[in-house]
Amino acid sequence: MGARPDALRMMLGFVVRRCAVALGHAPTASELAQWANNQRDARGRYRIFGRAITAEQARVILQNPGRLVTVRGERWALDAER
Repeated sequence: MGARPDALRMMLGFVVRRCAVALGHAPTASELAQWANNQRDARGRYRIFGRAITAEQARVILQNPGRLVTVRGERWALDAER
């Protein structure tokens, strides 16, 4: 199932860079998973990818920074395109 034609897209590298800025260094897979799973804003807690990710999934993300993902909603809920 593909993304809507008008859906916003970004590369996983953007998410990794946001994590690196928040941490002050390039994240390990475990750090990226922890950061992505524990975001907070004025509305409460949320997950960057819309669900919890594991350190193994974060390792794949770190190896594929050029992969496009579709942005859903206002809180960066991302759904990887196939």
